[in-house]
Amino acid sequence: MSNRYSENLAQVTQTVKTFIFGENNSRLDYLIENFYRLNHERRSLIIVSSIISAIVLFVLTIIIYLVGLFSLQNKLSSAYINSNALKEVRPAYVAVQTNFDELENGIKSTNANLPIINLLDQKAKDMGLQISGFPVKPVIAKLPNQNPLAEQFQIVSVDFKLSGVSLKKMMEYINAVEQMPNKLKVSKFRLISITEAKLYFDVLLTVEALMPIEKQNN
Repeated sequence: MSNRYSENLAQVTQTVKTFIFGENNSRLDYLIENFYRLNHERRSLIIVSSIISAIVLFVLTIIIYLVGLFSLQNKLSSAYINSNALKEVRPAYVAVQTNFDELENGIKSTNANLPIINLLDQKAKDMGLQISGFPVKPVIAKLPNQNPLAEQFQIVSVDFKLSGVSLKKMMEYINAVEQMPNKLKVSKFRLISITEAKLYFDVLLTVEALMPIEKQNN
């Protein structure tokens, strides 16, 4: 194998040599012969020009090498700085990711098959409030695609009415709903006054929650 490689290399070298210097160095001999036919001044000029060209080429090579080396050093320094920055950020990222995973798992465990209507109704009854207007079943909608929870969760929402409540009772009910472990959120509400003194209101509310998407078994 090595012998064949050596033979191929020798053939390539000989081909290049023949191309540059000619067969039996004929081109080289021709150049040398014509060089010595020149007068002394021209030969000196060619020699000096060749030396200067060689020096310029050498200097340019060194400059290109140094520029490339400087660029490489800058890239390595930048990579080192970025690596250290990532190491500093990593604990914070891990902490955020851990909190996110805990939140995701908590919602999955508490909101699987979420009985949102029963929860809202029972909370109102516990607080002595009159509640009505529940739909037959909640409205289910998809999360926006850019939401990181979109692949795992969907939005479930319910519209209903509290009747004849004071502002204090309404705020107490909203706070109680949003403090439930199911992460419910009152997304909107509207007050309708039922007394001239505006002490009691009918309140139209919309409550939303996240619910895991049920995976279909194939």
